[in-house]
Amino acid sequence: MTVDEAAPAVVGYRLNLLGDAAVLHDGAPVPLLRRERLLVSLLALQGSRPRGHIAGTLWPETPEDRARASLRQSLRTLRQVLPDGFVVGGPGSLGLAPSLDVDVWEVRHQCETVLSGTVRLTVRRALEALHAITGPELLLGEFDDWVDVERRRLQRQRLHALERLTRELKRLGETAWAISAAEAAADLDPLREEPAALLIALHLAEGSVVEARRTFDSFRRRLRTELRVDPSPRVLALLR
Repeated sequence: MTVDEAAPAVVGYRLNLLGDAAVLHDGAPVPLLRRERLLVSLLALQGSRPRGHIAGTLWPETPEDRARASLRQSLRTLRQVLPDGFVVGGPGSLGLAPSLDVDVWEVRHQCETVLSGTVRLTVRRALEALHAITGPELLLGEFDDWVDVERRRLQRQRLHALERLTRELKRLGETAWAISAAEAAADLDPLREEPAALLIALHLAEGSVVEARRTFDSFRRRLRTELRVDPSPRVLALLR
């Protein structure tokens, strides 16, 4: 695998990071060991980075020379199964081909579009964004420190986009889809007040006082159990 700035576009390859990390070629999984999967995952999530940063992130408790040697070994392993141009860069840094199809890149793009407010959302665009943003957890089953940081970062971006989508879908008269978006946000952060407040307001707007009360009671139980606090006056006022 040549790591070259002029590497050709990668065709037919896809990198999935939501759920279990996997590289696919024309829909078929490419066999990779865990460390090589994490290497391409790191490059996809953080972009082009110096080799020293990559080695130190993936092998944090290993001396620098050994970490760099492990990185070189992982690159040799990737060379055996991935084409020229999948990994790009030079002697000092590494990245992934910009043309690569990566599920997280699409999620980030949809979140940024929703949050920027530069595009007025139609029902079709809002539902496309909702479908793209909801999905499995990032790098399921991986618990390295850097993975936790990236997982929280993506979760915050998804959460804020889902809350915005909830309001936009309500504005568009799509209350059922707005409820789906708010529920997805609540699933991401069950202790966050905004999704609960949005859900309660949506149920009340539909005349479903029972569902609104059920949502409130469930949220209050979680807060009391996890944080030993009650909902804010703002949430309490919704049911008055």
